[in-house]
Amino acid sequence: MKKKILIIDDSYDVRTLVTELLKSEYEVFAVENWADSLSYVYKENIDLILLDYNMPGFKGDKVARLFQNSSPDYPLKIVLFSSIDESDLKKIAREVGVTGYIPKTFEKRLLLMRIKRFIDA
Repeated sequence: MKKKILIIDDSYDVRTLVTELLKSEYEVFAVENWADSLSYVYKENIDLILLDYNMPGFKGDKVARLFQNSSPDYPLKIVLFSSIDESDLKKIAREVGVTGYIPKTFEKRLLLMRIKRFIDA
């Protein structure tokens, strides 16, 4: 059975592209905002949440905290995904206590390698 990834990103183009890059290896769900993601988190036993940091209304760190405070019955692996400076992203991920971070990349091999590292951890 394929592991499940939930992409939360306000950009349709990013959601579509990343879904295409990952769907050969993973079962992928993609939503535009965190509120739409709740049903997937509670019904699908998601293995990894790929969470955009720069979203309108809520930044990814706030969304991550919401998930951490209302966690389902299994541990959530949340990875921040953004094009902001990597050192800033690393700092934010550490402060929020998420599983990690991945700078936005659309190079399939690199993205798969980074995601596999977090899913298998």
